[in-house]
Amino acid sequence: MIDSSIRRCKKSVIHGDHTIAVRSRGLLLFCLIIGVTSSCASPESLEMGSYDPSHDQRAIAGYYQNQALAMHEKAKAQTTTAARYEELFGAESDLVSGARLLAHYYEETALELERLAKAHASVDRTGRRSTAVP
Repeated sequence: MIDSSIRRCKKSVIHGDHTIAVRSRGLLLFCLIIGVTSSCASPESLEMGSYDPSHDQRAIAGYYQNQALAMHEKAKAQTTTAARYEELFGAESDLVSGARLLAHYYEETALELERLAKAHASVDRTGRRSTAVP
């Protein structure tokens, strides 16, 4: 009686493995088809440095704004890291000064990206490039 239940279990496991293999092949085929079709449709590329109003200035401004937010987050993380390093190694540690310098770099980069975002948003609103934009 125990022997027959073990055989049934083995059969269902073997059948289960076959089902998983068939489903895996189907999923692989589906992903391959999606990959081929999506590679044929190329998205419109953006000229990130262009202030031409015919380009999608709102999308460019959004990109720069998102990058600025990411830089602010990195700066915050480095500031936190510098404080932790200071507790562990002292204020004069190279690790502390390195983390602070990196936080400063990220903040400066965020400010520059915000400036670019504002410039592109201005072009989007007015339809022409501001004279203050280099």
